Amino acid sequence: GTDVYAPVDGTVVGLASHIVSGRKYGARIDVQPSDAPSLVVSITHLRADPALEVGDSVAASRSKIGSVIDFSKVEQQALARYTQDAGNHVAIEVQPAPTLAIP
Repeated sequence: GTDVYAPVDGTVVGLASHIVSGRKYGARIDVQPSDAPSLVVSITHLRADPALEVGDSVAASRSKIGSVIDFSKVEQQALARYTQDAGNHVAIEVQPAPTLAIP
């Protein structure tokens, strides 16, 4: 239930369900950083803030984008060995932004 804030300044370019083994577990939020538009930062293992929409601008450390969900029922989390709880956390990936081929 811990609040999650945007990791970068940018624009929300994707907001979808996070699917594990055919079941929905929270959301995947894709943010295109303002200073690196050739990349997309994907955040999972969270419940998206209901007010968040594709096209919204977010500010690093200031814009709430959601809250951490309990992922312990889905997978045994390695972080749990180092914490005093189930090890719940958000997962962040950085990928190249998709590009359109111009014929």
